[in-house]
Amino acid sequence: MLSLALLSVLTAGPASIKSADKSAGGLEETFAKVDPTVVTVRVSTKTFTENERGAIMAMQIFTGSGVLVHGEGFIVTAAHVVEDAEQIELHWADGFKTSARVITLSRTEDLALLKADATPKNAVVAVVGDSNALKVGQRLFAIGAPYGLEHTLTAGVVSALRTNERPGLMPRHLVQTDVALNQGNSGGPLFNEKGEVVGIASFILSQTGGSVGLNFAVPSATIRSRLFEEALPYIGVSLRFIPRDVAEIFNWPYEGAFLVEMVRDGSPAEKAGLKGGTAASEVAGNKVKLGGDLIISVNGVAATDPSKVGKMLRSLKPGEMIRYDVLRGGQPMKVEVPIPPGFSVPNLPKK
Repeated sequence: MLSLALLSVLTAGPASIKSADKSAGGLEETFAKVDPTVVTVRVSTKTFTENERGAIMAMQIFTGSGVLVHGEGFIVTAAHVVEDAEQIELHWADGFKTSARVITLSRTEDLALLKADATPKNAVVAVVGDSNALKVGQRLFAIGAPYGLEHTLTAGVVSALRTNERPGLMPRHLVQTDVALNQGNSGGPLFNEKGEVVGIASFILSQTGGSVGLNFAVPSATIRSRLFEEALPYIGVSLRFIPRDVAEIFNWPYEGAFLVEMVRDGSPAEKAGLKGGTAASEVAGNKVKLGGDLIISVNGVAATDPSKVGKMLRSLKPGEMIRYDVLRGGQPMKVEVPIPPGFSVPNLPKK
């Protein structure tokens, strides 16, 4: 899962890492300090195929990466690593294994926050750095599990700092790097020379599926804002914001909307009746699953402004209802989904 998506993992726990001083040793020392914060993410997914004898269900295992960013067991990874997961298992550097669940997820920003059921006794927490301070040419390194080779280090530099002017189809801000990223690196941390997390591996541009030096990570500023400061409760649905110009391609008469791409079995969204997509497609070079509900408004707030929708959702409390106005098969309808009980995320220390 990586030509336009990545997969990789690692994690840590309660003790916190102090930023390494660049003058106090080389990359080998920094690697030794931060490697315990990285986890390998093993994801089990269901697949269904049909033939003349009937339907066949099979389980597949995928590998990604992640990083422990809070002592209470909160791990950051890429959304595409875990959004289809039936089960999530974390493998720590010391051999400790535990399951995890999704707390909040953004398909558009390709970020997910997991909560581990347990952490190793001597788990180590990574420092989330300031991606706004990154400069082109600055040295970076990644730790992940490319092709299942866990705790692999690759190094390079910041190639460019990109801003996507067409929000909705892919992350708004990206760190472009020549740090080698391959299948299994997805969701893994990108560190600066101090050993601070400044990005999460998201996708590569490649004709072959292997790294050719055009690799992209979601910056840590987005991690802070989307997964912590502006975290939205996870109801088991993966959404993608559809801006006006893309809506026009499909003759959708809206200035903007949210497309429901995936609904997790047994989730609050599935129980409430939201429908996910069924047809894999490509729009402007991005893989999109079409055929699902199109959300027009949320609790009366038009979907044309995602920031207003997010602010409204963050004001709701566990147990309160999210009321969606949706378009399904050309017909308008309403769907109500309760916010799961106990939803909360911690504060990250300010950098």
